[in-house]
Amino acid sequence: MAGNGNSGRPGLPASVHLLNGNRSKRSPAELLNEIKDPALPAAVPPMPDFLSGDAAAEWTRITGALLALGWVSRLDQMALATYCQAYGDWLRFQRLIAERNAKSDDGLGGEVQTFKTGAQQTHVLRQLANDAEKRANAAGAQFGLSPLARRNMRAAPAAQGDLFPNAERDAAAKYFN
Repeated sequence: MAGNGNSGRPGLPASVHLLNGNRSKRSPAELLNEIKDPALPAAVPPMPDFLSGDAAAEWTRITGALLALGWVSRLDQMALATYCQAYGDWLRFQRLIAERNAKSDDGLGGEVQTFKTGAQQTHVLRQLANDAEKRANAAGAQFGLSPLARRNMRAAPAAQGDLFPNAERDAAAKYFN
């Protein structure tokens, strides 16, 4: 059976090709151009209007950092909205659990649900909070929002600008561009 677009190893970024000694058949100039001009420019997508207040606040909080790192583009609206809404849901459920815990005698009103028969189970609010946490962690990993996810991500080089004159660079640009 022939493979499809999902079979085989995923392609490597140009920077990895160069770091590994360029065992690929691509020219070094082509790889350098791919690094300098990414396929998708970094840009913040428009914030969806359906986000809750907490989710919109999280969108505003993280988009600046993601943009500075070059980890977000206009195509990432759904993934970013998914993370922000899951984070907003998690905050809401955590607040509700804290309120129920404060009102209960044993302090577990939002953690444990007791039925008339005496049976106990994890309270539905705790289950919803745990689900929102899982969704936020899964969607946030796409943007490097955990230490483990950041380990495998590389930030785009920050533009330094021309702070100082650089005669060597200017001379090389005359002959090699």
